[in-house]
Amino acid sequence: MGQMTRKEAVAALHRARILTAAEKLFSEKGYAQTTIDDISKASEYSRRTLYAYYESKEDILHHIIEKGLRSLKKDIESAANDNIEFACAYRAVCTAKKRYRKEYPYSLETLKRSGAVKIEQTAASDTVKNILCLGTEINEILEALILRGQKSGEVRKDVNPLLTVYVLSASLDSLLALAETKGEFICMQNGMTEEEFLDYGFRQIINSILEVRI
Repeated sequence: MGQMTRKEAVAALHRARILTAAEKLFSEKGYAQTTIDDISKASEYSRRTLYAYYESKEDILHHIIEKGLRSLKKDIESAANDNIEFACAYRAVCTAKKRYRKEYPYSLETLKRSGAVKIEQTAASDTVKNILCLGTEINEILEALILRGQKSGEVRKDVNPLLTVYVLSASLDSLLALAETKGEFICMQNGMTEEEFLDYGFRQIINSILEVRI
């Protein structure tokens, strides 16, 4: 693939500026309370220009979600590839998920709960299809990581890799959500830092599938 033309580069810059403005507004006001006029004013583009790049407010949200998942996928790939030991790799996955939740709060789960779109592959836009594909690709990376752990003898042979991906992901997300909502109280009560609390929680989760507890 060759380099972008000047016209393509300018268009990409405009699209990025619109997304950045929308992300800030969604964070400050909430998605439902943010209007296209708000995004137009914050990004300093006319409504006509906004609609030249995005079909609707929902389309902008979908692109934000896609952007976040692409970043998460890249971080999870790095976590899997840069760490030889399974536990270290999955700890890095936890760190990647923590960063994703902080930088991209508009996850696929948020999209589902908002009812902004019905997740149906046949009727979905290209961007929503990309979101679904990215979710599948992330799960495949994590499944391969668990299979690698089984092959190395670090992960129990009796666990189902793909089911374990779902269970571990749900557990990590719950742990991170707990740290966000009650972390300060829990840490004060137990005389520990947030990182120590997350490390404790991570070890409790990961020990459920390891041959040797850490």
